[in-house]
Amino acid sequence: MGLFHKALTVNEAINQSRTRDNAVLVDIRSRAAYREGYVAGSINIPLDKAELITKRIPDREATVYVIGSTASEPAKGVKAFKKLGYKNVVQGGCMEDHHGLLRHG
Repeated sequence: MGLFHKALTVNEAINQSRTRDNAVLVDIRSRAAYREGYVAGSINIPLDKAELITKRIPDREATVYVIGSTASEPAKGVKAFKKLGYKNVVQGGCMEDHHGLLRHG
């Protein structure tokens, strides 16, 4: 793999997280934003609480697809999770570009 990777759209990240082994979709938006609408099967780990990933996803070899509120937010999540030792972290787009059903609650 090269040094630079194309960021995925949110829908590409969702599809890849559902079709690849040992993959997880992490939504780094605030808990309030997450409750207003989230992708089924995603895990909410707000960016300001990035260290929670070690409890929620103990396997640091898992592929972690990161989605957020704005186009720049997933990149910040990727950096934070890599700093915590996660090796396969992928920038997965922003929820504003999401096409599909969302869960609420």
